[in-house]
Amino acid sequence: MSSLGIPPRLRSSVHRALGAAGQLPIPLWAKLSVLIVSLLALTVALVSGFHLHRQQRTLEGEMQKRGRTIAEHLAASARTALLTRDELALALIVRDVARDTDVAYVVVTDRSGRIVAHSDLGRVGRPFERPESARAADGGLVVQPIALAGQDDVLEFSTPLDFRRIRVGTAYVGFNRAGIRSAVSDARRRATLITLAMLAVGMVGAVALSTMLSRPIVRLMQATRAVAAGDFAVSVPVTSNDEVGSLTRAFNEMAHSLREKEMIKRAFSRYVAREVVDEILKHPDRLALTGERRDVTVLFCDIRGFTATTETMRPEDVVELLNQFYDLMIETTFKYDGTLDKFLGDGVMAIFGAPLYRADHAVMAARTALAMQAAVAQLSASRVAAGKTPVSVGIGLNAGEAIAGTVGTSERMEYTVIGDCVNLAARLQARAAPGQILVAADTCARLNGVISGRALGRLAFKGKEDLVEVWELVGLESQ
Repeated sequence: MSSLGIPPRLRSSVHRALGAAGQLPIPLWAKLSVLIVSLLALTVALVSGFHLHRQQRTLEGEMQKRGRTIAEHLAASARTALLTRDELALALIVRDVARDTDVAYVVVTDRSGRIVAHSDLGRVGRPFERPESARAADGGLVVQPIALAGQDDVLEFSTPLDFRRIRVGTAYVGFNRAGIRSAVSDARRRATLITLAMLAVGMVGAVALSTMLSRPIVRLMQATRAVAAGDFAVSVPVTSNDEVGSLTRAFNEMAHSLREKEMIKRAFSRYVAREVVDEILKHPDRLALTGERRDVTVLFCDIRGFTATTETMRPEDVVELLNQFYDLMIETTFKYDGTLDKFLGDGVMAIFGAPLYRADHAVMAARTALAMQAAVAQLSASRVAAGKTPVSVGIGLNAGEAIAGTVGTSERMEYTVIGDCVNLAARLQARAAPGQILVAADTCARLNGVISGRALGRLAFKGKEDLVEVWELVGLESQ
């Protein structure tokens, strides 16, 4: 099927869009899948990070709560033992506190900083060495992270031991933060596994969703290629009520409109050459119920003795003869860029130079007339060989100025030409003998050097006051 029914701008836009689409290395479903999976991964990562951070803060909060309680209990128990120099009691108190698996160390020092009791008995009696950045517990309970040599980071709770506002020592409890890191690490591993599982499921879902979303777009792309190739019968199923569904419906309406236009074009092409149809369709706004003066050549061709010939023929044979005759007339007219104006029972009327103008329309009409006579002669010979009645035609053509345009109503229009030029062509056809092609002298002058003619003299015609000089076309000059 031809793609001539598509407007040039639409056809070029379609080809440009399809060419751009053909250059994309990644299909749409893959892009959508990557986008969906990326968004899912980002969302899961943000949610997991938020929960891990919240869990870490919760664990540290619980550790601080426990540490404060233990530190305050240690200070209350160790104050009296420190005053009485009861080192055994201090050791027992420190040992009880150190039983907690999260406790890294327990220390009780006197006012000079010497260790009086320690969870590590080997350090008793030594000065308690702490980082320079560590704050002293001068005004009350101090909670701070401490990095001790040879130990993991700890969260230290230091409490001053005062008796009647007199500093007698300090109690220290260090909580190992490795437990928190271990719990957070375990939670992070679980979150990672859950994230990977969700991504795997999300990837499958994303591919399925992307394929489902891109499928109608792919169908539209394939259908667009079909329309660009001239297949206007294509129709894409509407599978949704969203924007894609609206686009699909709009595409189907466009294809239907183009299909109707192609049908009209094909129907019109039965009467006018395809090149003429294309020219008319380029400027449809020019088809109005008006006319314009045009220099044209009009040709009339009629079967001689048709009524007498058909009296002895069956109706089916008459129809067959007319169809054969019309096929020859149409094919020959279109071959020389003519416009088939109308069928006249056993004759035809053709126009050259309108609606598609060409300067040599008279020559093209004369070539058409000669070709018609040759085609009818072959048809007659084949009929005689088949034992049927022979046929012959008379042709008249005339060039001149006429009113060319559409006539009729807004519901039904017909393109034709009107004027004295047309009437004279009809009169010449009526005067032509079987096998003759008659033209007026001024029309024959336009054929000088291309088609030869023979003068028949000046003849009178109905409706013409003056005699008309008539010529008979003989053939091509080269002949």
